Amino acid sequence: MANITYDQLLALFQKTGEQLDENREQLNLLRLQSAETDKQIKALAKQVGDVTDSLGRFAEEQVRPKILELFSARGVELEETHPRVRVTKNGEFLLEIDLLLVNTIYSVVVEVKNTLRQKDIDEHLERMKKLQETPSRSIKGTTMYGAVAGMIVTDEVEKYAIKKGFYVIKTKGDNVEISNKADFKPKEWEIINQ
Repeated sequence: MANITYDQLLALFQKTGEQLDENREQLNLLRLQSAETDKQIKALAKQVGDVTDSLGRFAEEQVRPKILELFSARGVELEETHPRVRVTKNGEFLLEIDLLLVNTIYSVVVEVKNTLRQKDIDEHLERMKKLQETPSRSIKGTTMYGAVAGMIVTDEVEKYAIKKGFYVIKTKGDNVEISNKADFKPKEWEIINQ
């Protein structure tokens, strides 16, 4: 090993110190860029959420005007439509219902999606179970049915929903229809806690 003079060692330390300072500056710059990227990602996520919410509301607005008429044609005479019903328990949010249709005998809990998927049906099954245990005031004492609606519904998803006992509402041209066969018997969810 070669002998290093004091001046050489001092120069090496100075150069190392300068590199450390430069690395700190680059690290600080990366932190600032990362913070800015995080802000942009959050802003984009909000925009996507707003678009998704708008599409969902659009789908609801396609279904809502005709829905009482559709169920009436099936012999289920409903009197009221309540959009976006929030159900709470002990002051805490439990679930939201896109459309709730009621009369004194029946209630129909409708989940509306732009594109209906199997996971939406599974989530609606869970929602129906929760409503059995913690019903909203307007459905107590009624026979509760479930329905799913979508602007886009594949045959596979439609069959899955019907198998689970749901009415399926979908677009047909410029209209919406209940696609279940006329002899369809929907599942009845008995309310546990009256």
